[in-house]
Amino acid sequence: MTQHTISDLSRSLIEIAWHFGPRGLNGECCENLTMPEFIALDRVATTPQCAVQEVGRVLGFSKSGATRIVNRLEKKGYIQKVKSHTDGRICCLEMTSAGEQVLSATDERYRAQFSAIAARLPHYRVAEVTALLGAMATALKG
Repeated sequence: MTQHTISDLSRSLIEIAWHFGPRGLNGECCENLTMPEFIALDRVATTPQCAVQEVGRVLGFSKSGATRIVNRLEKKGYIQKVKSHTDGRICCLEMTSAGEQVLSATDERYRAQFSAIAARLPHYRVAEVTALLGAMATALKG
């Protein structure tokens, strides 16, 4: 890739992140979640017996940074801290019904927004864009 191509790609990703971030498309926010809170909530939803350290790992935050995110989500009523079923010394995070509802509503909003954007792309390009974004997300998780 040339420097110009990388620069264009970088700018495009920043634009996408801005519009799909906490600001949301059309100036709407994603419920009352920041992007780190959304990512943390999604991780709790998809990880059985999720520990605070797992939230920190997925966000790239220290344990204290992850703890602050977790505490905010708990204060909002979206998660709860429980003792591990296998080791009582370990604190795990579980979704509450309010957390499931806010995650579902936010996810639905983003799906609808992305569908509207994808509808403006030539049909043959949607699969390419989807594959590229999926590959980039996988590489980031690396």
